[in-house]
Amino acid sequence: MTGRGAMFLIAGFAGLLLIIAMFSGWQGARRLTSQVDDTAAAEEAARSFVIAFGTFDFRQPEVYRQRLLALSTGVVREATLAAGVDPVAIGQKRTTTTEVQTVTVSALSGGQASASITAEHLRKSVDSETGKLVEERVNQRIACRLLRQDGAWLVAEFRLISEEPIGPTPQR
Repeated sequence: MTGRGAMFLIAGFAGLLLIIAMFSGWQGARRLTSQVDDTAAAEEAARSFVIAFGTFDFRQPEVYRQRLLALSTGVVREATLAAGVDPVAIGQKRTTTTEVQTVTVSALSGGQASASITAEHLRKSVDSETGKLVEERVNQRIACRLLRQDGAWLVAEFRLISEEPIGPTPQR
């Protein structure tokens, strides 16, 4: 092999290595983009579930159940199917709203994710003895385990970690 032939062979290998490196970089960037998309989708699913779980209106109890069924799977879905609306909530004219403050996906692997959520929860009801409106505002920390089914993230486990009152304790 002449000096010129060796130079072409080395240049060819260098070009091949450059093409392989570019392809590998493209695949890595694609995987990172896909993971970012999965993380965002899992965060949105956790946020939607916490809002659905924490939002209730005594005038529309069946809407509450339907929202939860659409966002859950596994034991959470089974529990929702088996549960009924507490008649006390209807009698007290209870309404609740939830505003999610933060959502963090702490683990994401394949079709599973774990999320931590911080939310502000407002409960309103009518005291059955006095007839007065009672409001209670709390901060909640929640953990969710999500599963991806048919392309959608659904909540499979849901756990209230802590709940702390915001402001003064309500008077009854």
